[in-house]
Amino acid sequence: MKNFKNVFLVLLLAVAGLLPACRSTGPVAQNQAVPPELLQLSYLHEIVRYLYRWQLHESEVENILDQKQFIFWVCRMPEELDAGDHSQFAEIMLPQLDMSVDVKKADYTIAETGTVVKSPNFRITRMTRGGLPKRAPRGCAVVTEDMLAMRDYLYSTRNQRDYPDAALLEHLREAVREEAMQEGIVDTNLPAGEQIIDNAPLSPVANEEWVYWEAGDKLFYVASDIDLANPVVWKYQTLSVRIFDLEQQVVVSHEEAPSSSFFLTRYQMSRALYNCMVLGERTIVLRNPPTNAVPATKK
Repeated sequence: MKNFKNVFLVLLLAVAGLLPACRSTGPVAQNQAVPPELLQLSYLHEIVRYLYRWQLHESEVENILDQKQFIFWVCRMPEELDAGDHSQFAEIMLPQLDMSVDVKKADYTIAETGTVVKSPNFRITRMTRGGLPKRAPRGCAVVTEDMLAMRDYLYSTRNQRDYPDAALLEHLREAVREEAMQEGIVDTNLPAGEQIIDNAPLSPVANEEWVYWEAGDKLFYVASDIDLANPVVWKYQTLSVRIFDLEQQVVVSHEEAPSSSFFLTRYQMSRALYNCMVLGERTIVLRNPPTNAVPATKK
């Protein structure tokens, strides 16, 4: 795989579901600049479920449970795009958590091949803590959900899991293997037999996957600008792959290595391992037999 982007997206945690359309308040809620799909509670629930599963601390959840409403500020983000690029960008702010999420809906053409790339929905590109204004910015839609309903939904979906299908799992395995070979991380010294790989559940609002290789004690992070289920990703290898050695690349705080995405904090590592090993899907790969078998057992 060539020209991988040096991207590390800080991952998040939990609420999903197919609930009715959003309940909105405030005069800016009807702003036509905000794509209607971003105002649906079913979509916003997935955003919160992703944050709940990957990022939120216990104290952050506990501090807002006594409030009556869970509030979202949804804003369309203008972007200067290349000719023929019709991608859309937006920011979803969660003022009670002082947190924001940038999302993108890709819609462009790969110039070299003429292949049209369209995302099925808006996907997370970045999460940021702090710096939110005291009021919803002008032009943003304000969406509210009953706090008890949000709490109940987070609880009921805390173990919800969506795993890669067989084809996507094989693509992920090959991408991880190729990157490991490029970085010189080859299991040539391991004995023949079972190799255990744990895949974290997928999120419908993020083009990313975490994989844990137990024998090598390494975490692999795979991300793309395009939906991972899209064959274009694997045909043109539009991927970013990062490998984290859990013996060498784990710190207590990023302050130990400012401005570096080379390290995970112990908190980030524990979240990734929980999602891979507890909520994830285990794949057993037989090393060195005539044919590599990949039986998957869902936990």
